[in-house]
Amino acid sequence: MIDRATFLRSLTAALAVPQTGTPGATGTRAFNVLVLGDSIAWGQGLAPAHRWRELLIARLRSTLGRDVSEIAPQIHSGATIGVGDRNEIDQPGLYAPDRYRPGHEGPSLLDYGPYSGELPSATPTILAQLDDLDNVAPDVPIDLVVVSAGINDVRVARFLNPLANPKFIESLIDLHCRRHLTVLLDRIRVRCVDRNPACKVVVLSYFQMISDQSTGFPSVYDFVSAVFTAPPRSPEERRNRRVIVGIAEAEELTGRQPANANVPGRLPNLVKDVANAAKRFYDASERSIDQAVADANRLDPPAFVHVTPHITAGQALYVMPATNSALWDATIVGHKPPDPTDEVAAERLPLCAKIYGDKGSALNECDIASIGHPNVAGASDGYFDAIWNAIAPVLNVSDRQP
Repeated sequence: MIDRATFLRSLTAALAVPQTGTPGATGTRAFNVLVLGDSIAWGQGLAPAHRWRELLIARLRSTLGRDVSEIAPQIHSGATIGVGDRNEIDQPGLYAPDRYRPGHEGPSLLDYGPYSGELPSATPTILAQLDDLDNVAPDVPIDLVVVSAGINDVRVARFLNPLANPKFIESLIDLHCRRHLTVLLDRIRVRCVDRNPACKVVVLSYFQMISDQSTGFPSVYDFVSAVFTAPPRSPEERRNRRVIVGIAEAEELTGRQPANANVPGRLPNLVKDVANAAKRFYDASERSIDQAVADANRLDPPAFVHVTPHITAGQALYVMPATNSALWDATIVGHKPPDPTDEVAAERLPLCAKIYGDKGSALNECDIASIGHPNVAGASDGYFDAIWNAIAPVLNVSDRQP
């Protein structure tokens, strides 16, 4: 990981050097911020004014006293990094509708209006988003990059699966959140840092979605049905899903975990096992992202810094009281499809129906795509504060968050 003092000194220099080009508020060119990534970068379920990137841009404008321009080409829910997963992306019906497949002639993701980023899709990948920068802003120097990447390559329904082999999951986390992320960061260096050596890159990480404090689930069965709503991608995933749902249903009916020959060992408490799986992902992804940042900083200048959001286990999904949670949940009643509770569900659900039609679990996944994502407090106190605290010291401001 980059030495904090080195990062701050280099960012101070970048902000202090007069720039030329398009005039801004102080007669200098605009300070350009590039945002790349997945649903965390997009702000799943949040009204535009509550997204962390909107808060960041507004604070930069007021602090720097100059124009600040956000460039966010094609960020959206579900985006994968795009390294080594072409076979998965190019197969129709697995994750993205055919119309999002590379080379498909028809509406693109961005053609569905200002809330298109709410629609889960592996494509356009984050590498494709970076490539698109040359189309939308080919000659614009980038001063700050913020990127969120890796979780969709590992896949939430996969790493939360209590039947999954932990060593296999850890190998996937290392592959995507370290090795493939390093490829992405190297590409960001070539496109942004090499063209503007003063450019700095903030690499975001994730949080523990479910914890041992997640005691407020309406029912274990309905929770499992919601969390594992994503379409299975293999016969093994399909079998595991049936077993998990069967265990949850039996727990609900009997109040205890039944013996099951298909389960490798007893699962005395399904929610506890899922929480442990969430903790394993959080811990392993933190290590992997930290290493990816260190690997990216092997070249000069050391432009990359790892930022972890301020979201604790006590703010996870369905903690009690519910007002403590920093994440969107879903209302689950009587084995009916969950109802999302986020701010833009009214805008997302018609788009989900238009894109996924009657595609069952894919439609359900789209409808409740916000579950487990930062809510208003999570976006502000969790992500914005963490990002701001990483850059505020060099701006000589007095409102640095604790």
